Parts: sequence; C-alpha cells; structure tokens
Amino acid sequence: MRFLNILFVVSFGIVFGEDIPTLLPVEPFDPNSDAARLDDAMSGLGTDEDKIISVLCYRTASQRDVITTTYNNQYGSLASDLESEVTGNFKILSVMLTHSMIKFLSIELHETMDAPGTDEPSLTEVMISRSNQELADIQTFFNSYYGHTLVSEIESDTSGPYRRLLIQMAEGRRDETNLVDMAAVQKDVDDLYEGGPAMEGTNEAVYVDIFSLRNYVHLDQVAILYESTYKIPLSTVVTTEFADDMANALVSILQYSSDKAVYFSSRFFTSIAGAGTADRDLMRLTVSRCEIDLGNIKNAYQTVYGEALSSAVSSDTSGSYRTALLALIE
Repeated sequence: MRFLNILFVVSFGIVFGEDIPTLLPVEPFDPNSDAARLDDAMSGLGTDEDKIISVLCYRTASQRDVITTTYNNQYGSLASDLESEVTGNFKILSVMLTHSMIKFLSIELHETMDAPGTDEPSLTEVMISRSNQELADIQTFFNSYYGHTLVSEIESDTSGPYRRLLIQMAEGRRDETNLVDMAAVQKDVDDLYEGGPAMEGTNEAVYVDIFSLRNYVHLDQVAILYESTYKIPLSTVVTTEFADDMANALVSILQYSSDKAVYFSSRFFTSIAGAGTADRDLMRLTVSRCEIDLGNIKNAYQTVYGEALSSAVSSDTSGSYRTALLALIE
C-alpha cells in the first residue's frame, strides 16, 4: 500500500500539479461599464482596438459572457459589431472572446472537421483535455447550435479505430478519480501486450477502451510499467500497431498523461514553428488554457525550447492581434 501511495503522489505531481493560470477574474466586476467601454471603442470614426483589448483580454470567459449579454441588450450585437469594425486575425480572436467557453470549444471542434480534410491533432487536443461534464455540455450545445450531434460529425469525418476512440471519449466516461490501483495497471499492461505485439494483428477494442476510459495518472503508470516490463516505450508500440491518425492520437494521450504542460507546449511550438503560423491553433490554445494552466505551459515551453512563449508568439504575430494574444499569455 505504501508503494501505491508513492506512485500516486509522484504521478499527481507530474500531471495534475498546481495549475497556474495567466488570466484571473477581475474584481470588482462591472459588466455595464465594460459594455459601455466596448461601445465607445467602436463608436464614431475609427476603432480604438486597444480599448477593445483592455476589456476582452482582461476578463475571464464567464465575465466576457456576461459582458456580451449586457452589450447585446444595450447596444446591438457585440460579435457583429466586432466583425464590422476590426479585421484579420484580430477580428477572429475578438469574436472568439465573445463566446462562452462551451460555445467556443464546440465551434473549435466543428472547425477541426468542417474544412476540407480533418485537423486530427487539434481534434484530439480538445477531446483529451476536457472533463466529462464539459464534454456533456459541448454535446448539448453542439446539437442545438449545429442541428446535429458531435458524434455524427465525428462519424462523418473520421474512420477506423480513431473514430471509435473519439466517439468513446466524446461520451465522457473517462475515470476522473486520478487514483492508481497497481493491480489494474498490471492488467492493462498485460492486455495491451497480448492485444498487440503478442498477436498477429491488433485487438483495437482493447486499446480504445484503455486509452479512452482510464484516468490519466493510471495511464502514465501503465506506460511506465509497460516500458520497464517489455523494454520498449508504449508510444513506440502504438505507432507500430496503428496507422497515422490513431497512432498520433494515442501518442498524444500518453504525452498528456505524462506531463500536460509539456504536451501543450509542443502544441504551441507546432503552431508557430517553421514557415507561417497556424493562427487558429494558436488562438485556440491561448484562449482555452489561459484560465487553467498557461503559466505551467509557459514554464515548460521555456525549458523545452529555450525561449519564452511570449517571445515566440511576438515574433510570429503583429499589430493588435499580437497585443491581444500577449495580454492573454502574460
């Protein structure tokens, strides 16, 4: 029992240590004043983009939701006014910031599947990083907003074991206790081996169940015990057993289970590395993590890539878009 407790504490510190947000609620909060400030920023000739940033990038999602409702009741449609007053990536980001978090995440999930081709890494990212309750709320909103279910969209845009993995994750049945039972860990290690390297072909259902239903602390212990037992990383095994989409999703889950800050730092790096910028990814990552653990992600980014995340973002963006992102990040 003592050994189990030690394992639990170590894993808890790696995966679910103290989260450091970069955006906190403003107190005292006056939505009427904020709505009036936004109206003033867009009234008359020209638009005061700094004034827009001073409200939308310094209020949490729940506060912005109240501001948006207040603005809509008093001045018209905040989203529509922003769309007509500002341009480019700053417009896209500003409109994002008028949505509730569940609406924002629902739209982002739809966007990953709506364009020609499917953005599987972004789809996986959102699905693995949301709680069972959030996934249930997304399912409800998605159906109301788009007139069809999230699952039906996943079914239309994905295939094979990756489709089954996503659907099972969307159902929100993952264990969220963060408890580790080493007997259960051992069983999963055995099942993964017997359902993969030990047989001809792959028992896909075993991998789908373990990776979509187990808590992340447990999964990290499975990966550690698997490698110590069979002398090969579980991440290597899944890339051998499965094709690209499923393999990449399982590797992402293993990375998230091991250290979610490092996982998200790699997602940020991918969005800004090389030629061009994956702006939608950069916006989603910033907006979705700033109230949770973006402080941890910044620390991980500095450690892994030897550069401040804010510096990397600043180098790849410009104008009010850059100013808005940095306000959320710093």
